[in-house]
Amino acid sequence: MAAWMASQTMVRAVWDLTSSRVQQMEDSSKRLKLNVEQNTRLLRLGLDSSRETADQPTERNKADLLLDVLASKLPTDPALIETLPTVLRSLSEELQSISGRPLGHLLQSSETKIALIRRIKDFAKELGTAAKDDVERDVALAVYFAAIANALLYHNVKISQYSYTELEHSFETLSGHDWTPPNLGKLFKKAQRYCSKKK
Repeated sequence: MAAWMASQTMVRAVWDLTSSRVQQMEDSSKRLKLNVEQNTRLLRLGLDSSRETADQPTERNKADLLLDVLASKLPTDPALIETLPTVLRSLSEELQSISGRPLGHLLQSSETKIALIRRIKDFAKELGTAAKDDVERDVALAVYFAAIANALLYHNVKISQYSYTELEHSFETLSGHDWTPPNLGKLFKKAQRYCSKKK
């Protein structure tokens, strides 16, 4: 009987500790003003790693990096910085961090100007060229093709030399990855249908 009571006390203590940590995570995420996708990522990090397969860490790394890139802002055009007076050049980095919309918003908005979509595509190309591994390269490709998808869907402009068949296949592949966020996956699926009709 004493052993049973001791085990119940231990179970209750573990439950209280777990509940306390979950509450702390919820409080932290509210303080940080995390969106649903970011909360989901945070929760995934706490899952039992013993259930992971060999591919899951890579997939999770891609998902995390892609969400980080989509949450970032497009860097200021270096040519534009060169035209600024010397006094303002030092402020350009600080101004960039507080201005502009995140890449994810720009890529999914029908109001984003085509010139800006082209800049995002070029930025993604630079990311891919500078990539150190397949994770970074795949994330850069996702952003690159998201820019192409935006141009097709919202501007009816093809900003790529790929054929519609090749683009359709790329959009299909990207929309099917587990690491592609749902909203970006929808963009890729719409672009895939668009390309299918254009063939």
